[in-house]
Amino acid sequence: MSNHQRHSHEALCHKLLSEATDRLEQLRSTVERGDTDGRLDLERALDAARGLRNRALARVEAARQASDDAWTFACAQADQAIDELLQAINDLEHRLARAAA
Repeated sequence: MSNHQRHSHEALCHKLLSEATDRLEQLRSTVERGDTDGRLDLERALDAARGLRNRALARVEAARQASDDAWTFACAQADQAIDELLQAINDLEHRLARAAA
């Protein structure tokens, strides 16, 4: 496994996690400013998404520390965790958009 490929993957993961963190912060702000109807459910969904972010960050770190033999598997786990996080954020954004309509 080339160092370039590993570094490229790590940089992409950190970029995606940074963008996801920004989106989560925007969602948090929106939920806090929203009315109280359904707010508890939205806050729980937001907490769950934050948990997915922490999980994704841990998987990215595990991929960074993985040996060359284990890197492909660790990389796939990191990618999957990021995909789950992004899907949760997309779902929450759609819920907020529906609630606002």
